Amino acid sequence: MTNRASVNVRRATVADARAIAEINVAGWRAAYRGIIPDDFLDGIPIAAREIALQSRLQRDAGDGAPAWIAEREGLAIGFVSSGPPRDEDVPPPAAEVYAIYVVPGEWRGGAGKALLTTAVDHWLERGAETLVLWVLEANSGGRAFYEAVGWSWDGHRQQLDFGGFTTPELRYGRSR
Repeated sequence: MTNRASVNVRRATVADARAIAEINVAGWRAAYRGIIPDDFLDGIPIAAREIALQSRLQRDAGDGAPAWIAEREGLAIGFVSSGPPRDEDVPPPAAEVYAIYVVPGEWRGGAGKALLTTAVDHWLERGAETLVLWVLEANSGGRAFYEAVGWSWDGHRQQLDFGGFTTPELRYGRSR
């Protein structure tokens, strides 16, 4: 195994929107190939994601729904976003990890764990008792990652609709 430079995690800013969009699309294409149709994955527009992210990062600049970037040697390699839970059955105080992606060449290099730890610690410091996230049921790599760092399926399942096809996703949780 090669010795990699350490991962630095910092709060994301509006200036990071393009890098996050690129990481997000690369992560989707690698993680969901064979789960989501190729034409859908290949057609994800980075520019549209960037615009949406600029708006979100501008709006959520405070602690309401923070995002973080992982960097290695000054290059953005991953991100995580979080905020209040979207599911009404998650009792407060709680938080949700909305998205976490790392560029495929950096998988298993510590960035994902560093990002998730940063988000979890942020919400625990603010009193969250429960944290949740959604993961595609067929995403065995993602599920194994979450389980390895202490998350587990809480029994909730839903169908994620991509406008013409659906795939099941599972809600994972962890408590303080």
